[in-house]
Amino acid sequence: MATSNSFVFPPTDGSVPPSSAADFHLEHNPNRLFAILYDVNDSSQTNITYEQLAHAIHRAAHILNPNGAIPQGTNIGFLVSTHTIEYVVMILGAMRAGLVPFPISPRTHIPGIAHLLKSTQTSLVVAGGSQTIDATISQLSNSLAEIDFPVQFVELPSLDRVLPDLGKAECQSEHKPFSPLKPMAHDAVVNILHSSGSTGMPRPVRFHLEGVFKNIITQPLGWIYAQEGVRVGTMALPTFHAMGIFLQIFLPLYVGYTQVLFAPSNIPVVPTSNLTIEAAASTKCSHMVCVPAFLEMWSQEEAAVAHLRQMKSIMFGGGPLAEAIGNKLVNQGVHIYSCYGATEFGGVNEVSDMDDLSDWGYVKFSSHVDARFIPQNDEDHSFELVFVASDDHKPFELNSEIDGKPAYRTKDLVIRHPFNTDLWKFVGRLDDQIILLNGEKTNPGPMEGEIVKCPIVHYAVMFGRERNQTGVLIELEEGANNLYETEEGRSKAIEEIWPFVERANKTSPTHSRLEKQAIILVNPARPLPRTPKGTVPRSAALKLYSRDIEEMYLDLEKDSGAAEGLEPPQSWDSTEDVEAWVSRGVQNLLDREVDVAGDLFQQGMDSLTATMLLRMLKSTLHASSDPNVQSAATKINQQTIFGKPTIRQLAQLLVQLSKNSDTTVDPVAEALQNILAMIKKYDADWPRQEIRSTQQVKKERVVVTGTTGGLGSHLLAQLLESDRVEKVWAMNRKSSKGNREREIASFEDKNLDLSLLKSEKLVFVDTDLEDPKLGLRDETYDEIRSEATIIIHNAWQVNFNLSLQSFEPSIRGARNLLDLAFHSTAPTGLPRFAFASSISVAGFAGPGRQLSEISVTPEMAATSIGYGQSKLVTEKLLESARNAGLPTCTVRLGQLTGDVKSGSWSTTDWVPSLIGSSVSIGCLPGAIGTVSWLPLDVAAHSVIDTCVTRSKQLPPVIHTSHPRPVPWMDIMNAFSASLASLTTNSQLPIIRFDEWNKRAVEAAASFKGSESDRYKRFPSTKIQSTVDGMVIADDELRSREEATNAESGGTVRLDTTVAEEFSETLKTAPELGKEHVQKWTGYWGSKGLFV
Repeated sequence: MATSNSFVFPPTDGSVPPSSAADFHLEHNPNRLFAILYDVNDSSQTNITYEQLAHAIHRAAHILNPNGAIPQGTNIGFLVSTHTIEYVVMILGAMRAGLVPFPISPRTHIPGIAHLLKSTQTSLVVAGGSQTIDATISQLSNSLAEIDFPVQFVELPSLDRVLPDLGKAECQSEHKPFSPLKPMAHDAVVNILHSSGSTGMPRPVRFHLEGVFKNIITQPLGWIYAQEGVRVGTMALPTFHAMGIFLQIFLPLYVGYTQVLFAPSNIPVVPTSNLTIEAAASTKCSHMVCVPAFLEMWSQEEAAVAHLRQMKSIMFGGGPLAEAIGNKLVNQGVHIYSCYGATEFGGVNEVSDMDDLSDWGYVKFSSHVDARFIPQNDEDHSFELVFVASDDHKPFELNSEIDGKPAYRTKDLVIRHPFNTDLWKFVGRLDDQIILLNGEKTNPGPMEGEIVKCPIVHYAVMFGRERNQTGVLIELEEGANNLYETEEGRSKAIEEIWPFVERANKTSPTHSRLEKQAIILVNPARPLPRTPKGTVPRSAALKLYSRDIEEMYLDLEKDSGAAEGLEPPQSWDSTEDVEAWVSRGVQNLLDREVDVAGDLFQQGMDSLTATMLLRMLKSTLHASSDPNVQSAATKINQQTIFGKPTIRQLAQLLVQLSKNSDTTVDPVAEALQNILAMIKKYDADWPRQEIRSTQQVKKERVVVTGTTGGLGSHLLAQLLESDRVEKVWAMNRKSSKGNREREIASFEDKNLDLSLLKSEKLVFVDTDLEDPKLGLRDETYDEIRSEATIIIHNAWQVNFNLSLQSFEPSIRGARNLLDLAFHSTAPTGLPRFAFASSISVAGFAGPGRQLSEISVTPEMAATSIGYGQSKLVTEKLLESARNAGLPTCTVRLGQLTGDVKSGSWSTTDWVPSLIGSSVSIGCLPGAIGTVSWLPLDVAAHSVIDTCVTRSKQLPPVIHTSHPRPVPWMDIMNAFSASLASLTTNSQLPIIRFDEWNKRAVEAAASFKGSESDRYKRFPSTKIQSTVDGMVIADDELRSREEATNAESGGTVRLDTTVAEEFSETLKTAPELGKEHVQKWTGYWGSKGLFV
């Protein structure tokens, strides 16, 4: 038992539960002030001592459980509108009576309240305090009758029955203690709270005794108030909310601070920003806790800021505070801090330095919690926050598992502080994250934050899930609502908002950018929905405006104004005129000069601007009076932009189409011509090698590119672990977030050892591979030249839409790396050079083929996509470099999977896409043949083993594919068993691939939800052409005899004879089985694949 001057702290080991805390204070701290009640009518102040509090609690206990007739542990609901002090007393009185209090927000809809009562079997409810509550009870009774759940409603007692001595200097009424309670077990339920129900039915959350102490009372946040003379303003918090329960009930009982509340009045005080600052100033609060909206209002009033400046801290929670407001307050000397917690897991951050104001928008997580961070692999380098149950922290709810331990996934997204790795900033919700049709991710929070800085904007909600581009709903401030009434006014509003949207665009990834045409103004007659906290639930808002959003996207598709202000070419027959016109349009889109002969995707174009360019082309073609020109609009699509990625090529195609001339060419012949031309361009001027004496390699010094991806992370981890490696240069393109941060995110995603990234072996290098000297400083370039013994080139652009031409920068980068290797001055001789190629170099010439570890011809790659063709070109460069004296090895990667430790396998790959659709349609695809998928960690071992084996000559080609394929059907059976928990515990049946495909297509076509929800439920439809090809291949294999050993799905089988000679890890890799599948599905589930 600890003391602080006159205050005796109750023990926090659970021996004095909240139900007995007031009795403890009655004995040890009777004269200590529990609360000061501020009267808004006459500014008077009334003290509540612990003696008065304890007496009131016992009175309430007798009222709620007369003679102790109700069994200990019975739930009792509270649906009341009353003064905070009475609410606090009634909650503690219920606990003292052995009951489990369940305060319910009066803002909850009637069906939600009925659901909460029935699901928790709460059949006794204290109700009353206002006419609104009385009307709610009347409606609720009818709703409860419909679901056949009888409830006894008990009238809220009058204030003078509970606090008869309120305002008196001493307790004068008789004190009749309630009988002692039985000891509470650590898992006994103390109280119940509920979620908001903003996205569906509210959900009850039961607070067990162990969690009350470990998640709230012993967490460090509240203990900053454990000092004599501290007064904490908690008057603005609703008692039925988690913040109210934490800060008005649990924490003051154990920390000992005096809180300031509003005094009872004829009508319960509704906290406003004015009343709250008045109460805090009058009672000389040293600290205060409030919602961000109050801080925003106070920031505009000099007098309020002056009062805030006198306080030691103002904690805010429940939502974000606009950066501009926070900075303004901090610059004026106000000590604001963000607090973080939730009903499901308590309060989990701490404030280590009350004087450091610069990082007010960040939080530091308590050392008492096991916080984990799941990387989202987006451009913001955000992480989903997860709390793993530990000895010091026991979340009230558990919805996941990490490393075999129960955990709670918050769905909150955070980013690390750029310098202080202990600090984190919240940037949004996983539910809010927008995943565009091309897989790019947008965190809307920062962009919305910029837009709401506009004086006429009240709220902004971005959208765009499974679309080609983003859009935004904008709710105007009340004073600007008149602008909505006319088309002219709406146009004026958008023009006023546009500069703020442009600012948001400039600070965001290019794929996130907003167009003017993608702004939807909210109709004042149809305002955005609000939660009890005053925030806008995104899903409900988008549902309310779903039709408007659909119409907006349809308008964008047929946007007749897409080429507004851009005069069409004078003649559609003139390549020069059309080229100039396309050039002007592209320059408008990219806001820069462009090379008409250069690849647009290397000059700043992305999928969004490609979509916008396509709309511009179609809009102008449609507007022509020439039928041939009009018909050209029907012959182009987004793939046209990817396939003809220069202005000159596009112009030539448009001229041909507008003449209605035959533009068909043999695509394979054209592809072969392009491949040979690209090889010729870069396969020249190899340096001659002079014979020189070399030393034996004792320890390897390795350059590895592309270390932040799947294979790259495993390569880096294993190189850092290897005793045969003494130095590693991790080369990655420069990132605004820093490559160390990106690497940490990738390691966390794959459960790799983070301590490896602190290794003295490791050197992070920002690089630009297109630069002849790789974008390196001279000293770094020379260091690598003089030391490197191995170069592993793994970095490559991944975009299966692009043509070969758009991969030229990657090919040029490979050639620059080869030149670096040739110019080596290392005493050990030229470094070994390994290149991560792909199975796709073999093209698509039919199922059942097998490929040996030999050179591939350009003719084979001509049937492949641009990605595979670019890898083939680079393979040819390695062959020439090998002939010129450089030891090179092409590593052809087969289908790689998540490793058995983490299961990390991108949800956008084709396998998880099939499985995601399978869960939705209730069956799995059956196919003939086998699969030779290889876990990432084994593939990395194979590459490294080959490179470091100095007893043999480096082989020209190896394959990283599983040496022991397993039947497709075995894997599907494992998926069926693993997914049983998602499918009402029954295993999914396996049907023929063609029938499965038919069901998936039909289910997606008949789906009544939004387009984004359709793609989420049936992700395989996003790669429908690939799936169709697999079905055709499966049908062909079934028609053959002895095709059961062919690779399923029509891909080529990679022979691994040579690779196995170099890598024992590959040779002895265990067959894929249930353990692998279980890890994959667990990982995909954690990423939200299954809906």
